[in-house]
Amino acid sequence: MSASAQSSSIWSDLIAHLRSKVTVKRRLVQFKAHSDCFVGSEAVDVLLRHAANANGGAVSREQVVCVCQALLQSGALEAVGTRNRRQDAFEDSGSALYRSVVWQEQTLLRLLNLVELPLLEGVLQCSQSPTSDPSANLLPHRNPDLISNSLDRRILQAFRDSQEDNWLTSGLDCLDFLPDQQVAVLSRELPEDDLPDRPPAPGQLLLFGSLVRHYGSRPPLLPSNMAAVYTAVAELLENGQLEKALEALQLCLKLLPPGCREELRRLLTFMAAAAEPRAPKLDKEVENRAAVMKAFSKAILHSRSFPKEKQDLILNFLLSNRQEVFKIPGSLHKTISEKLAMLAQTDAPGNMMLQVTYRTRQNCTLGTQQALLELLSSINLDRSMAAKERRRLLRQFCSAHPEIFHQYFGDSAASQISANF
Repeated sequence: MSASAQSSSIWSDLIAHLRSKVTVKRRLVQFKAHSDCFVGSEAVDVLLRHAANANGGAVSREQVVCVCQALLQSGALEAVGTRNRRQDAFEDSGSALYRSVVWQEQTLLRLLNLVELPLLEGVLQCSQSPTSDPSANLLPHRNPDLISNSLDRRILQAFRDSQEDNWLTSGLDCLDFLPDQQVAVLSRELPEDDLPDRPPAPGQLLLFGSLVRHYGSRPPLLPSNMAAVYTAVAELLENGQLEKALEALQLCLKLLPPGCREELRRLLTFMAAAAEPRAPKLDKEVENRAAVMKAFSKAILHSRSFPKEKQDLILNFLLSNRQEVFKIPGSLHKTISEKLAMLAQTDAPGNMMLQVTYRTRQNCTLGTQQALLELLSSINLDRSMAAKERRRLLRQFCSAHPEIFHQYFGDSAASQISANF
């Protein structure tokens, strides 16, 4: 068995054991009820006993907490009721609540099956406390839904809507993730009649400079705690295994929070537009692509332990495949469809947590609902998928999650069912 297969098998076994042994029920914390939860301390107890049986008691409680921390950061676990708690730090506590997230779990397991990763070994060597480096956790740096709807932003949005040039529109789209103060300064300096040309118009220089300053002083969008994944992807690229590298990056990006993922998508879109040879010249000494890479590479991927030439290799691949990398790979479609079939069969033995989740899906968290909506959207919009396969997946999705199916299609849900089924 290969190292990646062994790692995936161990990881899958840990998750399956945890889900089967913890007590999942409705819990009351600070006078608020949360459904389908287990407590952090019990998760540690369960995995500690499991590890002790497998390793003769050689694993400490602190090491098991590190495993739980990795599960939380990867998305296999989800913190519940974190209003007064850090949701990025796993707590070995009887008052910290968690849920198992099947969708994210399957993404992680597929990634472990795909590439050679010494993941568990690295996790067990980590410290109990999560790193203080903001780039090391998978939280979004900005959520565009929470950004203030200021007058300056409305002015820039109106300016964006009046433009037809992809360079300007994609750059202005990135402003949703900049602080209000920087946006205010830019909105008051940007000429209303600014038009793209060679060399860059004043407004383009102002926009480019604002983005360079912002992304030059912030942590990278791809978290450093996934360095093993990046190393594996770089090796695949060096060996010419482009399809496998693409799938690994697709899975890696799918593990990012939605806000971070969207920010990365917008930044790559702008970088691609600005890197075009016929785009406005950004630097007299170098080509546009080199200037763009120099300006934004550290904002996407940067680690002292990861060679720069490998970082550049991945960044160039991301830039060249910026549309494909945000798609859900077909292998994950198949895995999720099988899980959806399991959700629909609520009487299946040995899947108590899945049964509880299915019966109470109206109480699912927003994050889980969003993941399912994204999955349904990707199935519906993926025209590269065979029509027969799409019909089969939509049928299973509708059977397992009718509320989300109707939420997505709205009044046209009935016609969609008729059209596809």
